[in-house]
Amino acid sequence: MAGARRTRTRRANVELDETSFLPAIIANLNKLAKKEVHIGMQGNADLAMIAGVHEYGSAKMKIPARSFIGTGKKKSAAGISKWVRTNITPVAMGNMDVMAFLEQIGVIGETKTLANFNRIKQPPLSPLYARRKKGKKILIAEAELRDSITHVIVDK
Repeated sequence: MAGARRTRTRRANVELDETSFLPAIIANLNKLAKKEVHIGMQGNADLAMIAGVHEYGSAKMKIPARSFIGTGKKKSAAGISKWVRTNITPVAMGNMDVMAFLEQIGVIGETKTLANFNRIKQPPLSPLYARRKKGKKILIAEAELRDSITHVIVDK
């Protein structure tokens, strides 16, 4: 039997003083808790199929997985955590708009995911495709896929 999976979390603390009005802080945090940011790609069915094949691979088409969303999520986590920890207090106090806060989270995640998309090098290209392709960068021919990476703010 495997042991319990260890997870590490960081908390973002809101600093209070004697002038803080607790009901307003709770209301602001409730507004924040009702929304979430989705970072991924948007497009038509063909583009979604291409993204799925690149993300998970295809045994039938002999294409290995070249995850760009999953690895982009991992690479953007530190930047997003840092942004949240440093800016949660202004949101709670009502000095920063909740939507502007969430929009910045989306921008950070989207930027890191795009940078990750440009750096994908593994697994290498098949020899047949490598002869036909110009350059060594992987997924460059999928400019439409790269351009479809975006973020949206949605209700939970």
